[in-house]
Amino acid sequence: MDSSLKVSRLLGFHYLLLILAILTGAGVDGHSWVDELTCASGPFFTNSPAKGYIRNYVGRQSTQIDELTTYRILDLSSNQPVCPPGSTSPGQSSEFPKLKATPGDLIKASYLENGHIWQTLAGINGPDAKPGTIYWYGTQTPKSDRDIASVLEWTLDGKGGDGEGFLLADTPFDDRVCIETGHEDAEAGRVAGACSSYFRLPETAEVGKDFTVYWLWDYTEHFGPPKPGFIEWYSSCMDITVVSKAEALKEAKNARRDTQPLPADSAPMEGLNRHLRRRQLYNERQNRADGKKSSWFSW
Repeated sequence: MDSSLKVSRLLGFHYLLLILAILTGAGVDGHSWVDELTCASGPFFTNSPAKGYIRNYVGRQSTQIDELTTYRILDLSSNQPVCPPGSTSPGQSSEFPKLKATPGDLIKASYLENGHIWQTLAGINGPDAKPGTIYWYGTQTPKSDRDIASVLEWTLDGKGGDGEGFLLADTPFDDRVCIETGHEDAEAGRVAGACSSYFRLPETAEVGKDFTVYWLWDYTEHFGPPKPGFIEWYSSCMDITVVSKAEALKEAKNARRDTQPLPADSAPMEGLNRHLRRRQLYNERQNRADGKKSSWFSW
């Protein structure tokens, strides 16, 4: 068979696979999710904080993590569940437990950019490409059939939609610090490693009851403004065990954890993170001047 014919047939076959993947929804571009949660303030905030994970997390060592953890959403209607098929209800393994936190704690979430940032900086996805925005929503009234449309109606004051949840925060997917390993030269100041996004548990969170959190990433404009009607979102669902501050302090003391703050260069400098960083630096300067133990959080 002529070599050019072989190539054309091969290309045609791969093109057909691509079309089938798009039509069936199997083609996934996102490949990002929340890998871990830690407390960034409160009794559990330490140099080596205890980690929490999304529902049914399998770990980066799993060869199936992409297919089991990436959840692509192409429909924002009431027909679209907000959580992946295997995570509509709470569930954790002993290896990857829930995070523990107290009401009002600042929570840090870590995720990998997986090319969505450096490729945008490099112009590979086009001049108008954007890595997207992350929205954090939370509730203590979880439902296995919760749909994304109802979640998107929640507001900061908790009065939106059905009134069963809150918009906790919205932050850029790009924290202006992280970058995929090997692409540190994409922009000055970039550090290889995980990206970070922050949200705060409501002060009104009920102790002794899990707080369910939805990480929603709007990745619709990864190639620039899309065609009318097209959307592309991704989600991760997680539960946080809410405990009292007294219980948390007792647990931290029993574990003999070091309660010194994290290193000064650990806090990103964009959006909500930028304001927290400013506060951290201010308190550190004040504490050094007063000869006090450094601490940028309070409870």
